[in-house]
Amino acid sequence: MPTPVTVIRDGAVRAAGHRDGDAIVYDWGFTWQGADWEQRTFLLLDTGFQINQPVIFPEHQRGWWYCDLVRIVDEGHTVHVADHWIDVIVGPPDLPYRVLDLDEYGDAIAAGDLDAATGADGLRRTQTFLDRHLNRWPDISRDSWPDFPPRAIAVLADLPFSPRWEALRP
Repeated sequence: MPTPVTVIRDGAVRAAGHRDGDAIVYDWGFTWQGADWEQRTFLLLDTGFQINQPVIFPEHQRGWWYCDLVRIVDEGHTVHVADHWIDVIVGPPDLPYRVLDLDEYGDAIAAGDLDAATGADGLRRTQTFLDRHLNRWPDISRDSWPDFPPRAIAVLADLPFSPRWEALRP
């Protein structure tokens, strides 16, 4: 049975959500190109990835997933999440997934924004996420992903969309 939790996203948004095992769902909003949008997002606590189907994706990419490596600080009833550069775009299973922003991740390490231990941890968690959910070896069939969308979010995905959030800063 999902339990209530509060998610603080990038220190800018506070949203009500629900936790079920190693997964959290929260519904939140943002302004983009002069329009207000509302988005459902899932956190995978075991790998430290945040995933959603962006409402701002173009029509031909509706239903695709955007996955972010994130830093998660879990305080029980409150969970803080912050983007950590590496992204993965997942479309239909007959297309390859795409890993983005490894250059920005490397730049963050080089600039000292991420220490070496945190950088190595992020790379390991990214590999775990890819291996657990997307990499098909040794089964190379193209009709489905190994575990994507992750089974861990199934119960949460069935909850009604209920955006209860507030901006913490403009």
